[in-house]
Amino acid sequence: MMFNRYLVSLLMQFDKEGHVTRKSQKIYMSVLGFYLAIKWLKERGLVECDGVDKENYKTWRLTKKGAELVKLLKRMEELIA
Repeated sequence: MMFNRYLVSLLMQFDKEGHVTRKSQKIYMSVLGFYLAIKWLKERGLVECDGVDKENYKTWRLTKKGAELVKLLKRMEELIA
């Protein structure tokens, strides 16, 4: 998997909402796509599991490294716009 616009959108959703579950995410239509994206982000140290919610969905949140990346992505967006 490559770093693409879907991953950027998912990272922005993390930043906006604080945490994301499979059910709350709005980017990926398929469950498999979401979990492949989470696996890719987790392997690079950008997200971590933060427990489970009341419906037993894992909640994922940004790590410090992930928050720094989102900050840089927002800055790039400002420069382009």
